[in-house]
Amino acid sequence: MPRQKGTGKGSTKPITLRLDDDTETFYKRKANEHGISLSEYLRQTLVQGVIAENIREAEERIRALFAEARAVAAPAAGGVVSDDLQLAVYTCEAMLMAIVEARDTQALYDAQNAARAKLKKLKGA
Repeated sequence: MPRQKGTGKGSTKPITLRLDDDTETFYKRKANEHGISLSEYLRQTLVQGVIAENIREAEERIRALFAEARAVAAPAAGGVVSDDLQLAVYTCEAMLMAIVEARDTQALYDAQNAARAKLKKLKGA
């Protein structure tokens, strides 16, 4: 039985993408710098864009949940946050940390430092 073509990650389907000469040269150079083919470099770049978009959407949702929680928690119980809300926040934080750390550890540290600075500013310290 002949060996299946591809990377072994399942069947693939070719698509056609038109690039002008300068763009093609740029992306070929980037692919060569990473030691992969042009098609693999473009695929990885597209996937990273989707991941970044998903992270942005998750951050927006978290901000909306925080705003909603502040509106609900402030008048009730002297501003105490429920266990479910805290669990949701910590779960989202862990998921985002795992995603960012897998891509760039320094970006994770920068995000944590920015969050600490924002928290310090909010607390007025």
